[in-house]
Amino acid sequence: MTEPVTTNATVATAGVAVLSLFPGVDAAVVMGAFAGAGVFVLASDDLAPFKRLAFFLISFVAGCLSARLAADLIGWALPQRIQVNAAVGALVASAVIIKLLMWLIRRAANPEKLFDAFKGGPKP
Repeated sequence: MTEPVTTNATVATAGVAVLSLFPGVDAAVVMGAFAGAGVFVLASDDLAPFKRLAFFLISFVAGCLSARLAADLIGWALPQRIQVNAAVGALVASAVIIKLLMWLIRRAANPEKLFDAFKGGPKP
């Protein structure tokens, strides 16, 4: 009998492989988003299993959709305009996007603090 972790990993890998066969879908971006979502879920041990699954799916989709933008931002931050692959952008975007959205949601509860952070601190 196989272990549940091995079975889940096999099913997930097969699902990513099938998804990358569709026309117009970059296989490297799909794999990068999958890896980034996995990193996020493995790093967040304080979440319930259902929330982990939901955040994994949201992170995976967001990583696929924002791969090119994240790659361009990473390339802009690196010296001499180094070309960054979209797969790297997908990995970074899917690993960071949920934390960024959760931070923005917490800040949205008090919009004055959000604007203070952009202005350089609270006014006396």
